[in-house]
Amino acid sequence: MRVVSALILGLTVTTGTAFAQESREQIDNPFANPLKSSGQSAACSEGPVSAFGRYIGEWNFQDSQISADGQSWTEGAGGQWDFYCLGEGIAIQDFWQPKAGGFGTTLRMYNPKSDSWDVVFTGEGSQAMSRLTATQNADGSVEMHYVTPEFSPARRITFSTPDEEGFDWELSISSDNKQTWTTVYKMKVTPR
Repeated sequence: MRVVSALILGLTVTTGTAFAQESREQIDNPFANPLKSSGQSAACSEGPVSAFGRYIGEWNFQDSQISADGQSWTEGAGGQWDFYCLGEGIAIQDFWQPKAGGFGTTLRMYNPKSDSWDVVFTGEGSQAMSRLTATQNADGSVEMHYVTPEFSPARRITFSTPDEEGFDWELSISSDNKQTWTTVYKMKVTPR
């Protein structure tokens, strides 16, 4: 027997050797090898899926967070952040690994009924999955809000529109019922 891991769901499936060999030969199934790029990136670069599809690639990030008094920024250790297209455009998955340690992954699926994204995140040290919703703004940026868990103060994540130099990512909080926002953590993301 061979063990084949489905990275996208974190499941382990045990299959017979003949089936595993056949699966390797029929690698067109994007879930047999979710990191396979052949043809999949193109499927995520058109239509509404492109809101997150344009982040597909391998990136480095430099991060910083606001001080407790809100007066200065402290630089973090940075890390790597890689985005992949899955299922011929059904989802975008990323893997986030800061140099200071830890690991996280996010799965983003476009929901045509709501014209928004259903997003789930989990990471090392997380107690459960975080659920978010995302929409693309008129300026091309993408805005994400937490569904569960509910945070107080409220949290918002913003992705700037990427260009050849990369993109910016910000985590902001609001203590006045989402009337004003203060950025507390940010990343400058550049191509690797």
